[in-house]
Amino acid sequence: MMKNLKKIVALLTVSLFLLSFSNCGGAKTDDSKMSFEQNPPFKISEAYYQNWVAGVKDGGSGTNIHINFSNIQQDVVVQNIYFRNHKLEAKGNVNEPNQFVGYLKNEAQRDVVMDSDPMKEAQNTLSKKNPFQLEDSEAVVEYWFGGKKNYYKISDLTQKEMIPYPQANPNQHE
Repeated sequence: MMKNLKKIVALLTVSLFLLSFSNCGGAKTDDSKMSFEQNPPFKISEAYYQNWVAGVKDGGSGTNIHINFSNIQQDVVVQNIYFRNHKLEAKGNVNEPNQFVGYLKNEAQRDVVMDSDPMKEAQNTLSKKNPFQLEDSEAVVEYWFGGKKNYYKISDLTQKEMIPYPQANPNQHE
């Protein structure tokens, strides 16, 4: 009888131990259950994206996402913008407190390091996975309000004409 009781206690202990680990992994997948706020504490007057390309070799290219608020409650903290499978920090401007921009720079293709030495492979950087399925003209604003993280989906981003930044001034002599 005592041996059976020990076996049952051991089995319950192992089961609880394994169950606790499965809950840890499940807590991280709650992002997939994110819901969008239907009545946010702000109004968006304009939301658009604009591609750009540098005028110098290896200068790069990218896309800037602009969100202008016409009315935003004072305790709203805009944190990130999700756009085209990227999570971008929403940068504000002290002179224009109702305007935020997310900067997406197109990264040049880089090689992935495959090596038997794990320290060399550790140089590979993983991209942050976007938890949202978005169309090219959609973005999600992540913001804090009332002590809670919220998400608002913008479905009608407009595209403005590309900005081709000029090359270095050819008239400038050193």
